[in-house]
Amino acid sequence: DFDVYYDGIKLDDAHAFSFIVLDGGYAKDSFNVYWEGTVVDGAVSSSFTSLGWGYAKDAFNVYWRGVKVEGAVSSSFKVGRNGYAEDAFNSYYQGRELDR
Repeated sequence: DFDVYYDGIKLDDAHAFSFIVLDGGYAKDSFNVYWEGTVVDGAVSSSFTSLGWGYAKDAFNVYWRGVKVEGAVSSSFKVGRNGYAEDAFNSYYQGRELDR
């Protein structure tokens, strides 16, 4: 009732009362965002959403498998299929910007 576990390991900073499991390995509570049990650095829990294919975003940044996608624009970011995504300026595959 008071603790959160991932793969049998207690997440020390997780708050059970507000903990929500999202899809794609992501989860969040009132204070932190997690990917496969590890805190996602810099992610804003209140605006964080999982997008599928390993991607997620908050109001400011985009993430792939818990790692910030440098240069990606959160407000226009859209996920396609099979690891492909795009924002208003670039295309991405598995979190990496594609050459144009």
